[in-house]
Amino acid sequence: MKRYCMSSLLLGLCMASSLMAETPLWQQADYVAAILKARAGEPAAALAMLEKQRALAPLQGSLLDDYLTLLCWSGRPADALASLPASHDGLRSDTLALLARAARDTRRYPQAVALYQALLQRESRADWTAGLAMAQAEAGQVAAASRTLDQAEAAVPAGDARELLRARAYVLIQAGQLTEALAYLQRMQAQYPDDVPLQNLLVEVQLRLGMPVQAMATLRQQDRPDPVLLRQAELDQAATLSRWGRMQESLQNGSRRHGQTDAALALNQQLLDALHAGDSAMRKHVLDDRLQMLTQRGRFAETIQLYQAHPGLSWSAYGLAAVADAYLAQRQPQAAVPLYRAAIRGNPGADEALDWRSGLAYSLLESNDFAGVRAELAAMRAATPRVRSNAAGQRSFNPDYQRVLLLEAMLAAYQDQTQAAWQQVELLLRDAPFNTELRQNQAALALQRGWPRRAGDIYRRLQVDDPASLEARAGLASVALDTGEYPQAAAILGELRQQRPDWTELDKLQRSYDWSQRPELTVEAGRDLSGGQGSSEQNAWDTLSRLYSSPFGHWRLFAQHQLQRASYVDQPEPARYESGGLGLQYRSVQGSGEFGVLAGLDGQQQAGAFAGYSWTPDDQWTLGARYEQNSADTPLKARLSQTRGNKAELQAGYRVDDYRQFSLQLSQLSLSDGNLRQALGGGWTERWHSGPLYKLDSTLWLATSHNRDTPSALYFNPLSDSEADLTITQDWRLWGHYDNSLHQRLGLTLGTYQQQGYGSGGVWGLLLEQEWRWGERASLRYGYTRVRHPYDGQADFGSKVYLNIDWRF
Repeated sequence: MKRYCMSSLLLGLCMASSLMAETPLWQQADYVAAILKARAGEPAAALAMLEKQRALAPLQGSLLDDYLTLLCWSGRPADALASLPASHDGLRSDTLALLARAARDTRRYPQAVALYQALLQRESRADWTAGLAMAQAEAGQVAAASRTLDQAEAAVPAGDARELLRARAYVLIQAGQLTEALAYLQRMQAQYPDDVPLQNLLVEVQLRLGMPVQAMATLRQQDRPDPVLLRQAELDQAATLSRWGRMQESLQNGSRRHGQTDAALALNQQLLDALHAGDSAMRKHVLDDRLQMLTQRGRFAETIQLYQAHPGLSWSAYGLAAVADAYLAQRQPQAAVPLYRAAIRGNPGADEALDWRSGLAYSLLESNDFAGVRAELAAMRAATPRVRSNAAGQRSFNPDYQRVLLLEAMLAAYQDQTQAAWQQVELLLRDAPFNTELRQNQAALALQRGWPRRAGDIYRRLQVDDPASLEARAGLASVALDTGEYPQAAAILGELRQQRPDWTELDKLQRSYDWSQRPELTVEAGRDLSGGQGSSEQNAWDTLSRLYSSPFGHWRLFAQHQLQRASYVDQPEPARYESGGLGLQYRSVQGSGEFGVLAGLDGQQQAGAFAGYSWTPDDQWTLGARYEQNSADTPLKARLSQTRGNKAELQAGYRVDDYRQFSLQLSQLSLSDGNLRQALGGGWTERWHSGPLYKLDSTLWLATSHNRDTPSALYFNPLSDSEADLTITQDWRLWGHYDNSLHQRLGLTLGTYQQQGYGSGGVWGLLLEQEWRWGERASLRYGYTRVRHPYDGQADFGSKVYLNIDWRF
């Protein structure tokens, strides 16, 4: 009995399997249940059954329709289109319509056009006609899309007309005819005020045209506005406020100039707070806009902080450029360089691309990548033609070409190639003599070359042309600081601070002014290591220190201390000169002068005094005179016999530019032992090469002197002598970061010396020096010299180490 039941069960199962195998899949209960689940949003089971069936044999009829539909529902439209047979005759129309839409969504526009045309051969329907027109427009066939709609509008039933109206608006948008689309949609909205799709198309056009306020008004007419469009309109409204803020900041002064930008930041923060945690795409847009707004507002540290807080986010080219601007403003150029490059790669055709490339060039400069600067400038010149053509084919001058050449000139100036920079700016001014930007940069370059009066004249002319120009006022403040006109500089800076309190350029000028108002300590110290002046000096020291007070107007008070000390092999006692005193220094655009009194601190009770003035009538000439009572230039060995000297000196200098200058000096030292030392000297200094890392200068110096025959003189005292020297000085910039730098110099001197009664002999010298500069705050210079010089026919070798300090505190 048991064996019989088991056999019956097996027989029943085999019969059931046979029946299922003969029943079509679409009639099986499991498949029907799976299809119902697919329609509820769970297509995986049904799709798996169909793919299993497809592996056995090609799908036909309704199963193929179901398979293609389920692929689209599963997010695999490309697979669905790839599985579409060449003949569409056996497919349902709803399947073809779904595939046509999938082709549009995957940008396979020719295939979408073909599918819609196949559908319209079966039946003329407004929605399919609209789909065909939109696919044609997306494929770039705008004229064909318009013809499709024109032909259909005459035959379409009145109830289906809106499908074609929406499609026509879409075609206009795709064709880039936004103003026509706007006018068309406004007419349609008046005709169909409750049509939400038409309203959404109108919102899209308004957003594309930069009309977020109007877009928001359109959306408010709907009971349930599209949340994506609403957020986009709010985002665009904040961006528009930011753009208005940029214009407002360029047109207005004072704190109110940031009103629109602050409003944009506030709205942006509201949008950020209202976003859902999962809305990553919209959050990226909001954060991207915020980066740009923060940089525009000058809140650079916050820009960098926001950027660093989202390391994995994909930023737009504009966002990357905003972060690069912030890094450059915060003096982190190395961080700015890759961001500028990424922004340029991301959107090379942007209107702001030239600004980004300029920022990249400045970042490379501040990163000391001078080869990179040259390469970037060459690429900019190659990409910016002098003449360009507009859409109508008309050729005209390209203003960007001028901007690139000006950038090249100013970058050359910042690399100490001021001569070439000046020539290039002058060439640009020949083509555009009244260009404000060119003239402003010419003035800045004149100031850099040491021509403050010329710079001031240019800035004043600019101010006449535009009395509201803050740049011209800032330039005049720079001139005032350069020429010692500190009261004038303070007045201008105060005015600028009221008008534009957070201006970066003003901050730089204010720092310069603040440092100029600090007390200052200068120290010059040296020690002779052997020999010197044919007198066998030993253990020779000399120091000169001055402590300046903070300026008051054009004046500042100073205290001075000077010490000279040396031992001699032919004298039992060392010679010593030490003095201390007080003085006043005067500085203005007309020149500089000082006077003071000194008291002897060496036990000889010999007081002293000095007064001098250097007049600068223009940017080239300097004429000076100086008198010293008990001069420190009295030979130190003469102090052993209580000899003192009074010195009178006349000076003249002619500075052609920062590459060439000439000097002449006439002096007379009247000594109390009856000697009268008269000297005349002249020099020519030329810069042969100037670059960011290396400079080469030469100085030719000719001098002659005459002394009275003074048998009692203990010091070196030739009746007459003359000397001609040529010194070549090389300067290497070993390190630099903005205003801070380290320089190393090598000087080589060759010359000849002739002394009455002893003939002539060769002169040579070696100088090794390093100098640290810390902006306007301090500098430290130290070095070593080795000199060979004949005295009384005998060669004398002298070595010296020295140290100079200049410190504002």
